[in-house]
Amino acid sequence: MKFRRYIYILMAVIIAIAGFDTIESQAAKKRTKAGTTQTSSRKSKKKRTTKRKKRKSRKKRYTRRVTKPTAPKPEQPSNDSLTLAVNERLLQWIPEKLNPGGLRVNSVKPDRMSKIARLSLNENFTYLPVTRELIDSLAFHAKAALPDSISDYNVTLNVGTKSLAYFITKVDKLPEKFRKNPPFVVEANPFVHADKGLENDIIALWHSHGRYFKPGSGAWTWQRPFLFQSVEDTYTMSYVLPYLVPMLENAGAYVMLPRERDVNRHEVIVDNDTNDEGQIFSQPYYKEMTGTKPWVTGDLDGFIYDLPDFRDTENPFENGTYRQTTTVTGGKQSVAAWYADIPEDSEYAVYVSYKSFPNSTEDAHYTVNYSGGTKEFRVNQTMGGGTWIYLGTFPLTKGYSDTEPIVTLTNLSEKGEGMVITADAVKIGGGMGNIARSDRRSDIYYDPSTPEVSSDTASTPTDTSDAASKTVSGTNSLSGQNRAEPEGEEESDTDPTEEEEDEVDETDEVNDETEESEETPDARPADTSVPAEPMIPSAPKTVPTFRTSGMPRFLEGARYWLQWAGFPEPVYAPYHGSDDYKDDYTSRGNWVNYLAGGSRVLPNREGLNIPVDMAFALHSDAGKRADDSFVGTLGIYFTQNGDSYRDGTPRINSRMLTDLIMRQITNDIRRQYEPSWTRRSMWDKSYVEARVPEVPTTLIELMSHQNFADMMYGLDPSFKFTVGRAIYKGIARFLSERKDRELVIQPLPVKDFAITREKKNHYRLSWQPTPDPLEETAMPDKYVILARNQGELGFHKIGETSKTHYDLKVADNEIHSFRIVALNKGGLAFPSETLSLREAPGDKTPVLIINGFTRISAPANFKDGNNAGFSADKDFGVPYIKDISFTGYQTEFNRNTGNAFGHSGSNFTTQIIAGNTFDYPAVHGEAIANAGHGFVSSSVGAVESGAVKLSGYKNIDLILGKQKAGIVGNGKSGVRFKTFTPELERQLSVFTNEGGNLFISGENVVSDIFSFRYDPEDRHFAEVVLGVVPAEAPEGGLTETRSGKLLSSDGKTVKYSSTLNEDCYIVQSPDILAPAPGVNAREIFSFSDTARPAGYVINRGRSRNMILSIPLEAITESYARDRIMADFLR
Repeated sequence: MKFRRYIYILMAVIIAIAGFDTIESQAAKKRTKAGTTQTSSRKSKKKRTTKRKKRKSRKKRYTRRVTKPTAPKPEQPSNDSLTLAVNERLLQWIPEKLNPGGLRVNSVKPDRMSKIARLSLNENFTYLPVTRELIDSLAFHAKAALPDSISDYNVTLNVGTKSLAYFITKVDKLPEKFRKNPPFVVEANPFVHADKGLENDIIALWHSHGRYFKPGSGAWTWQRPFLFQSVEDTYTMSYVLPYLVPMLENAGAYVMLPRERDVNRHEVIVDNDTNDEGQIFSQPYYKEMTGTKPWVTGDLDGFIYDLPDFRDTENPFENGTYRQTTTVTGGKQSVAAWYADIPEDSEYAVYVSYKSFPNSTEDAHYTVNYSGGTKEFRVNQTMGGGTWIYLGTFPLTKGYSDTEPIVTLTNLSEKGEGMVITADAVKIGGGMGNIARSDRRSDIYYDPSTPEVSSDTASTPTDTSDAASKTVSGTNSLSGQNRAEPEGEEESDTDPTEEEEDEVDETDEVNDETEESEETPDARPADTSVPAEPMIPSAPKTVPTFRTSGMPRFLEGARYWLQWAGFPEPVYAPYHGSDDYKDDYTSRGNWVNYLAGGSRVLPNREGLNIPVDMAFALHSDAGKRADDSFVGTLGIYFTQNGDSYRDGTPRINSRMLTDLIMRQITNDIRRQYEPSWTRRSMWDKSYVEARVPEVPTTLIELMSHQNFADMMYGLDPSFKFTVGRAIYKGIARFLSERKDRELVIQPLPVKDFAITREKKNHYRLSWQPTPDPLEETAMPDKYVILARNQGELGFHKIGETSKTHYDLKVADNEIHSFRIVALNKGGLAFPSETLSLREAPGDKTPVLIINGFTRISAPANFKDGNNAGFSADKDFGVPYIKDISFTGYQTEFNRNTGNAFGHSGSNFTTQIIAGNTFDYPAVHGEAIANAGHGFVSSSVGAVESGAVKLSGYKNIDLILGKQKAGIVGNGKSGVRFKTFTPELERQLSVFTNEGGNLFISGENVVSDIFSFRYDPEDRHFAEVVLGVVPAEAPEGGLTETRSGKLLSSDGKTVKYSSTLNEDCYIVQSPDILAPAPGVNAREIFSFSDTARPAGYVINRGRSRNMILSIPLEAITESYARDRIMADFLR
């Protein structure tokens, strides 16, 4: 009653203050949220009553007590001669790659009556990937160790009270009626129905930690140290967002994340709400068209963006409104449309929001219009109301269009009339963090109309400042009742690797608290209650300071995204603002359960009615090895909270999920990159992220971000692709078993893509499938052809075929670009590289553009005595599309500096770094078109395979970009990305000998030939065919330059990309060129800082070469590219 009285008194004060506009500032008005914020000013009594009930219900504390069986005391190992002999034999046999360490046979007890030798194994045996073959082998070797007197005994293997066979990976199947989820968010016209993939499966997943606020310090900080050019808060994101999430979506799954997935720092909100009495931060471009069923304002709360930032307990999905109507099956439709003023050309994630009711429509028809096409979706509005629902990521052009909305919603339905359909805000882009935090919970009650007093007199008997906000155990001052401990702490890594000590950057505070292990009795709560809600303290009388992170939202922890996404405070802040670090990792499991609440997964819990199938967390670990061996991959699950989840699913399924994913990761890494990759243990331990979700869940510690050997692989994009694909395959295998369906793995991207001109205006696209040596089912059945027209940013489908070619007619003189997407019943592959064409006026032979820039790679690394690390300042490597995890260059290379080894900068944490987009033929083609020529393009693989004949062309443009020979990690997968293969050298030699003209641009255009596993034939190719060689410094060796500017032979300056940026990859060490002996050479470019040559024209009689060590696509001004290409083609 006292608590309720405080609420009523507080409401009365707020209402009274609202009447004095001359006293209260506009900002204070906003904080009372007393202004009318509806499109319609009508507010019904029903709405006020509902909101009052909601406030009361949110104050109620609910608990769930789980009766836990008393765990038996661990058996003490025996040291009798029989036990020791069997133990020694088993440990000698177990393969080193499988041994998690700490294995022990506790006892061997012969039973003479039954002639059975009963082996009791310690818990560490469950850390192994248990199979029938493993059990049989263990039994065989155990029997071989028995003395002659009992050598004929059979052997049984037990861990505690369970047979070791209990831990064999066998997935429990769902009841048949639950094997197909109701569609949630689906494309209306998908490229494929992945009915042998993950169609309509719903997966919750997340990556690592994120930026968080540390109460008491007044600062936002990172949860881990900066090591080897990254930080765990962003590192595993570089697996999840570019690789794993798209792979799962390509397989038909709907993937939900508790952190922002869009790395675009821009965000646009378009909403139906206006706020005549205050500020509004959404764009007012919501429009309606009324059909036979009019739009009306709903009776409950909706979204409103009426604050510049949001503080604790403030929910943007409260106090606003939404619009609703009912569905029709024909006639005049009612349409809601969201127009937007887009800040810049870019890709933007598009989210919608709405309200869910039992009688909501199951097929709300949304359309997204983007630069280059449209895409239609069907959204089941019985699920997911009151939060942001992701539709997809789309390229949008800068500016506002009053003729084409970004998103439309119609009330036309194929499932029947009279169902409720609702429309609320649309979110476009990721944006900057807008959750403002302060040191004390009481700060959110600050009243600006109260005169300031000094902080030493601000406290009152009921104002306990931080103490009030940290009431999570002990005695609550309101009721005197004992409060349960919060959900247990995140457990520390007790694997026998060196523990991580977080290094503190001078400019950036890092959390260095030791995470308390739940294995200690004091850390394990008596029940799993939600932490007590703190009493409302008196408002402080000093002006509090609220701070946002000041960073893009995708870098923040889950706690802040979940608040912005409208989740209740008990979900995102179970510690009620007293400890954001714990809130963040605890919120993720709460989020899963809130998603699933009301569905068949958690039918009696409040939530969003989304039937989540499983949850997955990807982290990296601490620990290092002095001998440059691997820390490797660890899996964590939890089964000790009752035998089954709420829906009856056996909890042992989480072990099966963990094992399947770990098998896939380690097997794929060993087969493709590193045979010695370590598979660590599978822990059945009480980590919050593994324990709380009421669905099968696993937490994978992929590798150690502190171990140099691990990170030599871990920074490589192709390695990340392999790991992402392995996780996708492990998840797919689990869910296919769970739902008793055949599994087909989605294909790999096609290879040897080429465009050839058959005759005037007629072209053929051709390609070949890429076999997957690891997966027999991953062959394509069909191919989708995507096209992009000149002036557009995005692609649209123009056709599909089961053949490996596609013919088309081009009727204009514009540039057209194409991608090929392979597909099968398991889903879609990643798209091919992008090739382009242009039909020129007249009937000239087109220029052939060859894309020889296929490299994606980690930064250069080295080992030199006591020093080792990444020399990214010399060779940054090449990200796939873009790098979202680079934080700064490595600064500490000395292995003897302990945990400081690998320390790196943090000044690039918020910057996206451009990589290889595989879309450069269009850039080169634009310069060719401006010179009056047409062109076609080809992958270098199609040339090397003979699919494209060079003899039909007069001019060739070879793109080399940052192509450079290199290896992954220790090089066991071989050398990749050589600039000129022997077959390419042979074909170019023939081409130039027959009078063909050759334009080549690349950072390592000749140095790669001479510097990596030098071959005399390569030198002959450079000198005789190309006509250029690397210049030598006075002391010998290759010289480097980083000027960022060229001087042309006519004295004009040409700029190129020489710094890390979002638009084009960095050119760091372009070759300084010299003409080969005896050739007719004309210098056309030199570096502005050294005057050393960067480009030559070589006249070879019948043919002419133009060689540049600055890639054409890296030259920043288009007019400079045009001049260079015109000079070549004249």
